[in-house]
Amino acid sequence: MILVDGVAADTVAALDRGVLLGDGLFETVRMRGGRPQLWRYHRERLARGLSRLGFPGLEEGALLEELGRAAAGTPCMARLTITRGVGPRGYAPPSVPALTRIVSAGPAQTFAAPAEAVPLTMGWAEVRIGVNPALAGLKHTSRLEHVLARSCWQPGWDEAILRDALGRVVSATQGNLWLREGRTLVTPPVDESGIAGTRRAWILEHARRFGLQVSEAYPEPARIRAADALYVSNARLGITPARLVDADNLGGAWQDDPLYPMGNALHEAD
Repeated sequence: MILVDGVAADTVAALDRGVLLGDGLFETVRMRGGRPQLWRYHRERLARGLSRLGFPGLEEGALLEELGRAAAGTPCMARLTITRGVGPRGYAPPSVPALTRIVSAGPAQTFAAPAEAVPLTMGWAEVRIGVNPALAGLKHTSRLEHVLARSCWQPGWDEAILRDALGRVVSATQGNLWLREGRTLVTPPVDESGIAGTRRAWILEHARRFGLQVSEAYPEPARIRAADALYVSNARLGITPARLVDADNLGGAWQDDPLYPMGNALHEAD
């Protein structure tokens, strides 16, 4: 089902700034039992984005009702998109924007439990993404860099590591990147590029419960290759193991990994 401003529809205005300029934000939300998982993290990131882009606030109850209606009570991935709506031509935003809300949900699907996770095979994306503190961390709708990065995946890849214009490793194409050194997790910062993922936020908040330390740093490729393990996190996968396509060491079973208990907890978290 697709809802536009709360009404079943599959079109928006041709002059909507989200269509013309990518002037908007979105959240990809895992729905379970008609409710969004980790909604607090989605709500907080959305609020930061609305504030930074100068959008007015949104009524939370209406968003939850529309997400639940689109999902129809089935396990699925829903997408909430907020644009600045229709405005005058040009870059200048309208002084009083009339936001457009688009809520969509795909067909019902079963989410694999962490025990069933198969390591992702990761390559290195050729496309570099920009350094832009004004938009860093936000899940904005201008995602052409990631479209280009995804288009250059090679056969057999499940993911790819992204670097920014300065050559720093910043993320996976479709999620946040993690490497483990002993019981320390390392993940790139998101204050100059990349997305502040909701699962990333949960892991930063809960890692100590599982005896893990977290460090934010830009890891060099050699450090990534030497790490004890690699992982990708996003709303669909939770946190899942990964390996480089050219890695010599395939690693042990996921069920024996120090992050496995945390992966289970994240899978069940509300």
